[in-house]
Amino acid sequence: MRFLTALLGIALMAGAGSDQAANGRTLRLLLSEVQPGMSSSEHYCMLVFDDHHFHAEKAVRTRVGTDKERKVYEGQLSDADWNTVTTIIEAKTFRELRVPSSTPSLVVRDSHPYTISVARANGFQNMEFLTKESLKPYESEVKPLLQWWKSSRKLTTSQSNADADSRCSLGDSNAIFSN
Repeated sequence: MRFLTALLGIALMAGAGSDQAANGRTLRLLLSEVQPGMSSSEHYCMLVFDDHHFHAEKAVRTRVGTDKERKVYEGQLSDADWNTVTTIIEAKTFRELRVPSSTPSLVVRDSHPYTISVARANGFQNMEFLTKESLKPYESEVKPLLQWWKSSRKLTTSQSNADADSRCSLGDSNAIFSN
């Protein structure tokens, strides 16, 4: 389970930097969260671009790792939301945050993965937390961003006809469930 989660994080982080959006937008921030459940898991993903545009997805995944449902939302962040998120990710303590890569394990207890990638001048600042426990040492720096993201999900009130973005895809083999 942890091995699959680590692969998920690596794939999302690699995709975050390697593929500028086809429409010329520059990716500024990628946020991904998997909320495991007994019979299905929910995956939330948000891409924030330098032009204040956002692309968000919510997927309900089956036990075999396929989408039961995927909704896509797009829009513009308000100036207030843009200023809030950039203040958080540009704070000195956040910029200097170094989260060591997770060591893959076959079993993860209380899995609840988060992946965060922030565009920096020399590449991406990547962070992966496989459990809420692994997040605790970094909580004071990361929690404001996660709180902003959870509150920003209210922005996604009307569904878009846009296609899913590959950077938000977990792949068919990456289902995460709680036991």
